[in-house]
Amino acid sequence: MRKIIYDCDNTFGLKNHDVDDGLTLFYLLGMNEIDLLGVTLSYGNGTIQEVQQMTQELQTRLRLDFSYYPSEKAVDYLINQVNRFPNEITIIATGALTNLARAQEKDPAFFNKVQEIILMGGITQPLFVNQLPVKELNFSCDPLATKKVLLSQTKVTIMNGHMTAGAFFSREELENFLEAAGSLITSDKLCWIADSLQSWIEWNKENFHFSGFCNWDMTTAVYLERPDLFSQEEYQLAGVQDSLSNGQLTLAQQSDYLVKMPQKLLDLTSFNQLVIQRMVQGLTRSID
Repeated sequence: MRKIIYDCDNTFGLKNHDVDDGLTLFYLLGMNEIDLLGVTLSYGNGTIQEVQQMTQELQTRLRLDFSYYPSEKAVDYLINQVNRFPNEITIIATGALTNLARAQEKDPAFFNKVQEIILMGGITQPLFVNQLPVKELNFSCDPLATKKVLLSQTKVTIMNGHMTAGAFFSREELENFLEAAGSLITSDKLCWIADSLQSWIEWNKENFHFSGFCNWDMTTAVYLERPDLFSQEEYQLAGVQDSLSNGQLTLAQQSDYLVKMPQKLLDLTSFNQLVIQRMVQGLTRSID
């Protein structure tokens, strides 16, 4: 069974803040074939205090069965786990990469003991959503940490902003999700989830003029289970990454830093059907 640590900046339920980290957590909980060892908390969508607050609220409201570690405990947790399970752990990281870089600072062999790192973040050119410019978030939050991870020479897959902007979750998908979950979870849980997602769709409608949202971070979890839903391009990164303060990756013709970076989500319908199925399953993973 594949061992996973999810390093994220969850703000699910926080008004006018992204929901995709929380949805990705639901998905991971719904995957029976993985062992979600724990969730380490970073920042990006919100401050570390907001992320910790909303993760605690999410767990309390939904009674979900997972362990999470705030920033002051996250680094030691990451180090302890990769030493306990050397070359067996995949880290999915969907926020600032500060925890991973600090783990390497404290344990220089840290990246050598990680099986794979799957990241959401980065751009290779200006990013647009529905023809509107969008700033890159995750890689630019802590560019020095990002550089350490990208050039670690461990197995790295990058789900960049251009590809993940196509992972569109519409109001119709929301209705299908709520209908599927409705008979399996209590009404108070369903109402909180529905209110949070509907509020986020309204924010996106006001700011991006579409009825839905980009499910950016979800691509990491789906890639873990169904890599065939994505194209399989590989790229070489330059040893000098001097544009990460804007989240921009610098590519090279030849280098020692090979990464996988899919350019296309091949089947959005199948993607969203799987997302709904796994999220519903994850919401039944209750500690009641």
